[in-house]
Amino acid sequence: MRLAGKVAIVTGGGSGIGRGIVLALAREGADIAIPDIQIMNAEKVVDEVKALGRKAVAMRTDVTSSADVKTMVDRTREMFGRIDVLVNNAGMASPPGLPFTNNTEDDWDRAFAVNTKSVFLTCKAIAPYFIERKAGRIINIASIAGPLAAPTMPPYSVAKQGVITFTRVVAKELAAHGITVNAICPGVLWTDFWQKLAQHIATTNPAFAGMTARQVFDKRVADIIPMKCDQQPEDIGWAAVFLASDEARYITGQALNVDGGCVMH
Repeated sequence: MRLAGKVAIVTGGGSGIGRGIVLALAREGADIAIPDIQIMNAEKVVDEVKALGRKAVAMRTDVTSSADVKTMVDRTREMFGRIDVLVNNAGMASPPGLPFTNNTEDDWDRAFAVNTKSVFLTCKAIAPYFIERKAGRIINIASIAGPLAAPTMPPYSVAKQGVITFTRVVAKELAAHGITVNAICPGVLWTDFWQKLAQHIATTNPAFAGMTARQVFDKRVADIIPMKCDQQPEDIGWAAVFLASDEARYITGQALNVDGGCVMH
């Protein structure tokens, strides 16, 4: 129960990696606010959190809207009386590139709004409160697509690298107030996006011709992941637990790769 008595916000916590983070935090004692554009998904995860004996609330929130974000932060404080942890997980993949000219201006605008601008908005909304308390944990979910400069998804890759850089900017600014700011870079997970990307690869890359989406995914895992296995949302969740805990009180400005060894530095 490393997070007993703590309150966490996990944006986009209604599915996928976000759900894995929510459940890991709850198992360690945290109460959770789940802002998600897909409110029905968030409500289902709320039920799972309550089954673990913790409090939770779902909020329909568009993280690209400053008004929505402010309302979400204010409502969380009103309902729980405090906020200790902010996990910026909400995000979206961009349509496949390769070549990069396949992507449209709208692809770039949307990728940056959901993946990068949203992190700025939530951090801006919560920073004054954390500064007043002289405490707080901010955890931004980036991606190995950032440091790898993934040609299969240029807007997403650049947007997630932006999250890493912004994490370090904010970490430097807030360090003097006792606030830590870190990023987690997940590796390769079997998500809706990866299913679509794998199908695109199968139809455009002769080396993968005739393969199913899952076969493409498994081959990519085998080719680029030294541990030769895909990961689960809970892997990201337990990394978030560590960064939110007192054990990580002196860690800030870092981008933690949780990817089976794909990116090593």
